[in-house]
Amino acid sequence: MKKLLPHLLVLMILICITGSISAQSYHFKEGFATNTPPTGWVMTNVSYSTTHNHDSLTGVYAAKMKPNESFVMFKALNTAADLAFFIQVRDTTVADNFHFLIEKSTNKVDWTQIGIDPCNMLDDSTWQPVTIHVNDAAPELYIRFHATAVGGTNTLGLAYVDDISVTKLEANPSDATLIDFSYNGIPVPGFTAATLTYNIEVPYSVEHATVAGSPNNASATVAITQPTNLRGYEADRTGTVTVTSADGTTVKSYKIIFTVSDYIYKIGFSNTGDGVMPLSGWRGGYTYTSITIPLGNHGTFPGDAALKFMRGQPDKIGYLNTAKYIKSDTLSFWLSVSDPDGVEQLRVEKKVLGGVSVPLGIITSADMSSSEWKLFTYPIKEDDSCEIILTPTLTAEGITRIWIDDLAMKGKHVSGLSVPDADKIQSISVFPNPASDQLFFNTKGENYNSLTVFDFAGNRIYNKEISRKTTGIDVSALQPGIYLIRFEGITKTTCARFVKE
Repeated sequence: MKKLLPHLLVLMILICITGSISAQSYHFKEGFATNTPPTGWVMTNVSYSTTHNHDSLTGVYAAKMKPNESFVMFKALNTAADLAFFIQVRDTTVADNFHFLIEKSTNKVDWTQIGIDPCNMLDDSTWQPVTIHVNDAAPELYIRFHATAVGGTNTLGLAYVDDISVTKLEANPSDATLIDFSYNGIPVPGFTAATLTYNIEVPYSVEHATVAGSPNNASATVAITQPTNLRGYEADRTGTVTVTSADGTTVKSYKIIFTVSDYIYKIGFSNTGDGVMPLSGWRGGYTYTSITIPLGNHGTFPGDAALKFMRGQPDKIGYLNTAKYIKSDTLSFWLSVSDPDGVEQLRVEKKVLGGVSVPLGIITSADMSSSEWKLFTYPIKEDDSCEIILTPTLTAEGITRIWIDDLAMKGKHVSGLSVPDADKIQSISVFPNPASDQLFFNTKGENYNSLTVFDFAGNRIYNKEISRKTTGIDVSALQPGIYLIRFEGITKTTCARFVKE
């Protein structure tokens, strides 16, 4: 006893310092106190026995499972560390080929085996303890038992299971990972905790994006920086979720760099049925999608069909009318004709706000080809609401068909400048302008510490640290075009525009 006193004293001191001795936390400890399934459990073809109760936990029953019939599935768990239970198998023979399986799933559809035959399947009398190391951090996890017996004639074998427990997977205090990452409520495709940066293209119609993420360790701290301008510089188009671990030792920043699609819509057409329009709000008559195309699908955009214009009777004229879109810039589509008779035409129009139709062009039979797809492009250049109308002229009762595929509308070009930067253009002088090799600048005594060159779409091209002594940069490697140069200091940001010859 005297030898134990120093150790007991140390233990008492530790308890006083820490307040308690940490214990493993449990999702549940189930001893089957009643002959009904515990709350949230699914137990199929399972009966209850008091004769073979193990009785280490509170409860007078054990679950009795028949091979090939009985299943036990626990309620959904938020992570799992260790699964422990007691099992007793009775009335089995070698010929039964009796097996006891433990599986896990995150969706109750796809199951992964985590244990098989964790004890002696022929022991008729002894309760055997089993521990399975699950170690799964999934936020929604399901675990199930079931028994099988194949190849034998004796079907009387039974498995008794009792005193089941699952411990929680303790959070790592230095964990600074995300368990999910999303934008506008949409999960980031291909997200993994190990990948920090993602490039996402959003449709042209998207003007704002909100990023969100949940830490794997709920005690970690999360700070979120939202993108400010999806059509601005890369920094403006980036949303960041920064996670600081609970113990403060680890910091990870998950980023989404957004790019807005150039296209308001781009359609490759799918065989969705007669008269079914490709997008909401579109209208059409005697226009059908078909996969039976003389020249085959053009195939630039996804889709296995093409749009077919036809006319069956003199008073039934085919047409395609798109929905209304703003900031339309350029219309394009590929066209071919089958069984031409020299009369076929396609009229292309735009209808702007107020219902005024403006002709864009007429594609005549001489412009069409039955041996190849031909590309047609039309400038739209409308800020206000605008729809496109395609109307064919075809011989009544004829067999000529006009085919359209890969129909697209580009949006009007939007400068990569964010509004605050646009106001600062040319507040600093750069020369020569245009420049071919060297670009010089006069900072007028201002103290800037870095400069960044962007193309006019807002893509970052070049970055350099500078001082008051810096008077120019080499631009010889740049492609000809319009560029923006941004000077940044501690208290001031200034921009200028230059042309590279």
